[in-house]
Amino acid sequence: MIESFVQLLSSESILAAHAFVLLVLLLCGLGLPLPEDVVLVTGGALAWLAHPIDPTTFSVMLTDAGLWAMIGTGTVGCLAGDMILFMAGRKFGSRIGEIPLLRRILSPAKQLRVEAMTRKYGRRVVFMARFMPGLRSPTFFMTGHAGLSIWTFLLFDGLAALLSVPLLVSVGYYFGDDLRIAAQVAARFSHYVLAAVLIAIALMVLQAWRRRRAKR
Repeated sequence: MIESFVQLLSSESILAAHAFVLLVLLLCGLGLPLPEDVVLVTGGALAWLAHPIDPTTFSVMLTDAGLWAMIGTGTVGCLAGDMILFMAGRKFGSRIGEIPLLRRILSPAKQLRVEAMTRKYGRRVVFMARFMPGLRSPTFFMTGHAGLSIWTFLLFDGLAALLSVPLLVSVGYYFGDDLRIAAQVAARFSHYVLAAVLIAIALMVLQAWRRRRAKR
């Protein structure tokens, strides 16, 4: 999929690449069934193709304005897409069953899982949800419906985005001349992050259980 996007946009200007990344990330916020990871890695590869550097070193990447510009576009696109879901939760949360698109994204089973996570972990669930495909959209929607403040949402979601977006865009940039490797590394990175989040959740559950046991 990454190769298809790059082939489609490689002949266009870098501005078209930025517009593509921003638009698709916004559509992901509206329910487009496309992983954000694919879009971000594609953006990184397109940033490299705009000014190919061989060999690509970490010192070059740190000073490449094109890479940082794409990271900025990806971050803005992710946060804007998440904010769409959050604000939709605020506005339509009580009428979710009346809107076909929201009803399809937020099944009753997902709502129950998100509500349970929110009760357990509070605001931290916003941070964790960014790394949990399948629960990201319902979590952002339900936290908006629950009345979480906009600034708190942006803080925790922004911290998560500042961790994931630069890394995924950089993977696409670093392996810009071999997109298959870029896709493999991005998938491996996503799995590692998801595993770390699950471990963090398990530790928090264990800590809460110990506190309850100590009180008893």
